[in-house]
Amino acid sequence: KILRAVQDRTFERLGGTKPIKVNTRLIAATNKNLEELMRKEAFREDLYYRLNVVSIHVPALRERKEDISLLADHFLRKYKSRDTKKTKRISAHALRLLVDYEWPGNVRELENVIERAVVLGREDTLQAGDVSSGIGRR
Repeated sequence: KILRAVQDRTFERLGGTKPIKVNTRLIAATNKNLEELMRKEAFREDLYYRLNVVSIHVPALRERKEDISLLADHFLRKYKSRDTKKTKRISAHALRLLVDYEWPGNVRELENVIERAVVLGREDTLQAGDVSSGIGRR
């Protein structure tokens, strides 16, 4: 049904019989190797080639350590606005812990660690202990 909507720009409602025209762009993301899934016949080749007009590879966070500081600051600003303690910054030691960690949960895991540290932190600067308590939680 997705292939038809993308290709023909129409779809039918569940239980419907009349095609409905759509004018959309579809942006899709995956952490799977779709070429491998196609070889195993676990992903439709026609859908892959219809969706894969422009492909953007975003490396895992562990492969772009230089982004961790910027992302941590972004999440700090996001969550400090919700917190009355007004956490202002991340200590150098806490930042070093963040950079040294491998981030199997990628950016979402980093966001969760910062949110947890802001909520539970007791000072206006996030300390190493504030972030280390959230690292690796599953």
